Amino acid sequence: MRKIITIILFVLSIPLYSQYLFDFEYTPLDSTELIASYSLHYKHDSLNLHIVRQENMVLFLGKDVSLFTNYNMYILEEDTRYFTHAEQLQAYIDKADLNNLSLRFSYKIFKNYPKGKLTHCEKIIPVWFKYEEYLDIFNWKLTGDTATIAGYKTQKATTKSGGRSWIAWFSPEIPFNDGPYKFNGLPGLIVKVYDTRYHYVFELKSLKKPENKRLIEFVEMDHFKTTKYDFFKAEDAYRNGIIDRAKEAGLNKDMQERAALNWAQRNNPIELKRK
Repeated sequence: MRKIITIILFVLSIPLYSQYLFDFEYTPLDSTELIASYSLHYKHDSLNLHIVRQENMVLFLGKDVSLFTNYNMYILEEDTRYFTHAEQLQAYIDKADLNNLSLRFSYKIFKNYPKGKLTHCEKIIPVWFKYEEYLDIFNWKLTGDTATIAGYKTQKATTKSGGRSWIAWFSPEIPFNDGPYKFNGLPGLIVKVYDTRYHYVFELKSLKKPENKRLIEFVEMDHFKTTKYDFFKAEDAYRNGIIDRAKEAGLNKDMQERAALNWAQRNNPIELKRK
């Protein structure tokens, strides 16, 4: 079942991806000093909370700017960024291991770009959207609780954001006031963060320096600049029209219905509040 859904989502994404593939321009923002790999365990369906899914995410930490994204999305872009014609892309698609190609979260979150803000980029087929928020959106409360997590001494902090209550464990041993997703603003890297209902749990799996120089880059394309609220509205509109999108992609009726079911089950977003 999951393999079929993966194929559906991959097929739906190809028209957009191939449209921009050979027009990408990369703007360097910073050099990566550390690479933090996180696991994300999440419950995407509020009506079936016993189902827990997992994604591999990655945070590229620079001196001034960071990038948080889906690990598989990062690998996909790295594998194809030097392609020069459509045949190369088609050959890559033909041999892709769809069993391991999980792209449930395709967003890119740049922190401190522009300065003092974060930039959220995400695709709602067939358009890449972009919106900005201020970095200081978290009102953290530090506690005296400590624990060792992923081999690091950490301290507990709490906050409320996006309609959820969050608990974060940060390590002053790692001098980056950053973390997974949009989380930031603590005196040390966030090693683990989760909402109090355990619907979304980010946890550090590894931290390493890049073996070679690795830039944090912004991919220049024709983003549709919007607000967070209007982005969510566009996402809802896409969900409601998923059958039409599946038809346009040439999927048969059974796969259209599976695509619709998949989107219907995505009813438990990480941000419940839309403003």
